[in-house]
Amino acid sequence: MKKFAMCATLLFLVTACGGDRISEVESVRREIQAALDRSTQATFNEDIEAYMAELPPDFTIKDESGEEITREKQKENILRDWSVILRTLHLVQTVDSVRINNGVAIVETSQRWEREMLRPDKSGTDIVLTTQRHRETWKQHNGKWYGYDIVELGGEIFINGQPYKP
Repeated sequence: MKKFAMCATLLFLVTACGGDRISEVESVRREIQAALDRSTQATFNEDIEAYMAELPPDFTIKDESGEEITREKQKENILRDWSVILRTLHLVQTVDSVRINNGVAIVETSQRWEREMLRPDKSGTDIVLTTQRHRETWKQHNGKWYGYDIVELGGEIFINGQPYKP
């Protein structure tokens, strides 16, 4: 009987501690999903101030060429990108998984974005659909989660329904 009581107590402790970890991960997942939803809505509405509110105050990233991108440069880049998007038809970003280690969340996301865009030569428009998976690094700053790094894991591009390979 004592062995049963000890096993039951041990099982309870393991389950209780694991439950706290699961609820922490779920809480972080919800907060990050809410941040992605706000960013998505800002992009859908082309609301640059709402978009910028979702970037960390100390935002800097390196682009593919190694150039450092500051908040101001990112704002310029986003406005430039939005200038060729006539309208967003559909945009969704979803948190697929979250791992937390030492206050840093490693988040895998998926994105699906369909938009009507001007052609580079401005001779007409195309419907562009991109899908993309990301591995993102998120950290808290003053109690709010912000994305600090994004690695693209792959996706597809379709122009007017046809696969496109850059």
